[in-house]
Amino acid sequence: MACMSNRQRGFSLIELMVTILVAAILLAIAVPSFRDVIHRNQVSSASNELLASMAYARTEAVTRGQLVSMCPSSDGANCTPSGQTYDPGWIVYTYPAGAASANKVYDTTDILLRATGTQSGVSIQSLGTTVITFGQQGQLDPAATTLEFTTCYRDSSSGTGTSTSTVPGVELQVSPLGSGQTSSIAAGASCTPS
Repeated sequence: MACMSNRQRGFSLIELMVTILVAAILLAIAVPSFRDVIHRNQVSSASNELLASMAYARTEAVTRGQLVSMCPSSDGANCTPSGQTYDPGWIVYTYPAGAASANKVYDTTDILLRATGTQSGVSIQSLGTTVITFGQQGQLDPAATTLEFTTCYRDSSSGTGTSTSTVPGVELQVSPLGSGQTSSIAAGASCTPS
């Protein structure tokens, strides 16, 4: 018969300390990378939300046979006068083609189609300050030059944010025909479209 030892097996203090040290080193490496992934996702999500709202406005203009406009809005009910900043939110609304000219600022006689709230952790800047309007055939009305928007990560509640190599900004361009295209901007590039 084999003799059984009554000694209990376990981890020594040194083994536990080495395990904790290895886990701490792995966390120190992983946490910054994970934070960058979250920030890139915020930028991408906000840019995609803006592009989706424009596609929605364009589709509604064609479907309804009416002008559909979009403007920045901090309260979800009124256009921000001469607004270039879209991160506080924006609204999409419609009105009959004969009722007013294109680029009409939203008022209570119009139909509010969609209100998008604050986009946290990012800045969204447009090149111009005019209300974006899509005509009955999905084109920008009046046929303007290409619209440009830049979305960048920012860690404060205001400002234009920054584009870095780990969290690049996104540029959105909308052609006069109403189609949109996104691309990354270079590290260190301005987060204000020009």
